[in-house]
Amino acid sequence: MRVLLALLLLTSLIAEESFFSRHGVTVSVELETTADGPVIAATFQPRPQDPPLHLYGMGLTPGGAGVPTNLRLAPGSPVRARGPLRDDQPVHDLDGLPVYPDGTAVTLRLPISAPAGSGEIPVEVRVSYMACTAEACLVPVNDAPLILRVPGDGSAPAAVGGGAALDDIRAVIREELAGTQAKLRAELRAELAAAAEPHAIRWRRPADRAAAEALIAEAHAAGKAAILDFTGPSCINCLLMAKTVFRVPAVARAWNSGVPIEIDTDPPHEDLAAWQQERFATQNRPLYIRIAPDGSEVRWDRVFDPSDTATLERLVALLERGESAAGDATGTGSGWGEFLLLAVLGGLFTLVMPCTYPMIPFTVNMFTKQAAGGAKLLPLAAAYALGIIACFVGLGVLITGVFGASLTTLAGHPITNLLIGVLFVVLGLSLLGAWFLTPPSWLQNAAGGARGGYFGALLMGLTFAITAFTCTAPFAGAVLAAGVAHGAWGSAVLGMAIYSGTIALPFFLLALAPGWLARLPRAGAWMNEFKVVGGLVEIAAACKFLAICDHAWGWGIIGRTFCLASWSAIALAIAAYVLGWWRHDGDESIKHAGLGRLSAAIICAALAIWLASGLAGNHLGLIESFFPGDAAP
Repeated sequence: MRVLLALLLLTSLIAEESFFSRHGVTVSVELETTADGPVIAATFQPRPQDPPLHLYGMGLTPGGAGVPTNLRLAPGSPVRARGPLRDDQPVHDLDGLPVYPDGTAVTLRLPISAPAGSGEIPVEVRVSYMACTAEACLVPVNDAPLILRVPGDGSAPAAVGGGAALDDIRAVIREELAGTQAKLRAELRAELAAAAEPHAIRWRRPADRAAAEALIAEAHAAGKAAILDFTGPSCINCLLMAKTVFRVPAVARAWNSGVPIEIDTDPPHEDLAAWQQERFATQNRPLYIRIAPDGSEVRWDRVFDPSDTATLERLVALLERGESAAGDATGTGSGWGEFLLLAVLGGLFTLVMPCTYPMIPFTVNMFTKQAAGGAKLLPLAAAYALGIIACFVGLGVLITGVFGASLTTLAGHPITNLLIGVLFVVLGLSLLGAWFLTPPSWLQNAAGGARGGYFGALLMGLTFAITAFTCTAPFAGAVLAAGVAHGAWGSAVLGMAIYSGTIALPFFLLALAPGWLARLPRAGAWMNEFKVVGGLVEIAAACKFLAICDHAWGWGIIGRTFCLASWSAIALAIAAYVLGWWRHDGDESIKHAGLGRLSAAIICAALAIWLASGLAGNHLGLIESFFPGDAAP
């Protein structure tokens, strides 16, 4: 009971405040007495500074850009409003938003009824506001509590039926304290983010296509250009631009010269993704479209480093004045080169994976027997390669056929990222020896049942793709995910064709010249080491996909800190492994680390230190774009 009384006293002391100063504004409440009854007056005084601060008008629509200045009674208040809330300052239009004059104090007045009871009754009110300059805004304040005492009307207070149970009182106190703590934590995070982003873009964030069209019309009615940013938490290049280029003051000012509208096309915003496809005939991300008041459009989809001053100036010119240079927006999306390179590199890495490499002698042996029987190797090799390509391209066709034009929503969906992340973890643990994955024998037998002729070679190619599933799935999944995120219909099919073609080409050449097999290195201990390193890398890669799930579902676990710490630890583990400081089952002991092992260990150790520096506040460039829920240093 004493603890309960102490908590009640603590809560009352915390709440017994009729003023505070927070985020650039001092707020005070007082009671004014009029002939019609009491009036609560809340005064919002921006601190004096240069450039001056202004407050948003109380008529600002909630949920968009900015926070309206507001005063309201707390839920369960002993008084009720007997008239509308009124302000004492005029508002003017700023970028289509109602704001009060710069540096001017604003007083909001709310007429209330007298509370029942005798003496002074504590009444809790909630205030909200956001202070901004012409360049940036401070952290908003939402529903901050203040207390003032209002004289009662002299009547007897209404009895509480049955009395309040002690457990109910405790529950209310716990709920209030938990809410206060959560609010303070949120405000602290926002304060830190604002300190890291002194030049903020005043984003308007529509929830659907109707709201997006309304914002465009609102911008044009104010004589300003609407500047659209098509983005999403799963778009790495979008986050990279937001965490690097958009932080440049000149770029932020250029965005704010119009009405910046951020269009999130990741789930659950499928309506906005469809609107982008229907109105602008593209799913590319990032994509910036400036729509002038006369309806003319210019586009930008290039991703670049802010140190490229020439490109930076062109982006600023496009955002501010609608000036566009050739090559700034191709209409086909940036990153095609990176996407195609990923497909090729994925195929090359797949070729040296443990469950792929043993297929080489098996393949050449089959073609040697075919050649001895008088068969022509060229069409047989082509059929075998076609089988490999057909298997992977079929997967791409399945993805695009099922999901059609909604590829970006597929890539950004948390369930998709969860499945990919879990797959990477499962296959990584498999490569580390936790378990052994293999397709059912009936499936392998069905695919490889015919051994002769062109059809047999085709089925052998399918057999290779099925047998090598445990090694190909992570790389094929990465190529598919990149193709889906790229946005162009059929890019997943193209990516899988290039990926599987890269795998099939060496087998095609070996089938034509079986004698080349003697020149290949034999399988041995090196393959097991490659498998262990590959397993650790796959587990590290899973963090990137799980971070998107964490952001979407609000786990608060797999964010920037968790990922960087995990990646740094994994890089150190790989360095120790290649030096022989720890070994895996089936590995040979290393008595002497040669130049190759020493070089690999130094690279991994340096990578671990660099990743760990991100935990100390170092900006890690591209890596920062993997964490949609965390601001970059």
